[in-house]
Amino acid sequence: MPVHTMLMGGGFGRRLESDFVVQAVRLAGAMAGKPVKMTWRREEDMTLDFYRPAAVARLRGTTAAKQVHALDLRVASLSVAESNLGRIGLPALGPDPKIIEGAYDQPYGIANYRATAYRTPAGRPVSFARSVGNSYNGFFIESFVDELAAQAGVDPLNMRLELLSHEPSRKVLSAVASLSGWGQPLAAGRGRGVAFHLCRGVPVALVVEITTTKAGVKIDKVFVTVDVGTALDPRNIEAQQQSGVIFGLSAALYGEITFAKGAAEQSNFHDYPVLRLQQAPQIVVKVLESGGAIRGVGETGVPPVAPALANAIFQATGKRIRELPLRKHIGFV
Repeated sequence: MPVHTMLMGGGFGRRLESDFVVQAVRLAGAMAGKPVKMTWRREEDMTLDFYRPAAVARLRGTTAAKQVHALDLRVASLSVAESNLGRIGLPALGPDPKIIEGAYDQPYGIANYRATAYRTPAGRPVSFARSVGNSYNGFFIESFVDELAAQAGVDPLNMRLELLSHEPSRKVLSAVASLSGWGQPLAAGRGRGVAFHLCRGVPVALVVEITTTKAGVKIDKVFVTVDVGTALDPRNIEAQQQSGVIFGLSAALYGEITFAKGAAEQSNFHDYPVLRLQQAPQIVVKVLESGGAIRGVGETGVPPVAPALANAIFQATGKRIRELPLRKHIGFV
């Protein structure tokens, strides 16, 4: 029985699963000699999916003399590796580094820095999402760094520049400050937020500009700078960062699946929305090259999106949001 492997687009982590493959093979075996094409309805795909794991964190930190002296992060999450490997009959040996990725490896020169991961007991099957642990750890750390900057009474971007001990990261952050006009005054009702993240060796910095209206928050512009080492295809890198921003905004605003009586309550885009065309901001990308090996860019644009937006909301409204999705706490237009 021949199997024709088809090309696909943005499957992200879903393509790593094999449930649909097994189903297609069984159907083909039951219909010998006939070609079989199997397509799930979106409702089937959404309600029978392997979802991104939920995560929760507790952070503590201290500042003195306008400097950060300590940061302690504890994060708990389901294990993607344990769930994914278990479905193919393999044990997950040892700790799962995906839970803590993007938390322990940030190049902040904080004298007392600790990141601890806790693997929660296995529950609903989970799988990979774009940037995996970086997505939620980026939100935890970069939101909290902003809180420390507010506590210390210093500019959040300048404080990050002082903390960063990795020169390519410093250049990326300086570049986004220049690109976005950081420090220039904004009109009343507008806000500007920044976030930085080192995602698997790729530093990326992001600034979000928003406007508050009576109907809700409008996301106006997003500025992204990224250092990929050697830019083999700058236009593709730009597209990857733009798509990462849209992906990250959709997750930050709306990304939530809830369950009742053991079943997912969302089934299609009417109750699981994503960012609409009229909501999409202008996205400006600048690609830097520090030289050396080519580094991946497919997941780097996602982690700083949610914290930069949350930090912009705080700057504009004084409201600090510590939970995703953000629409549970504030409206968007």
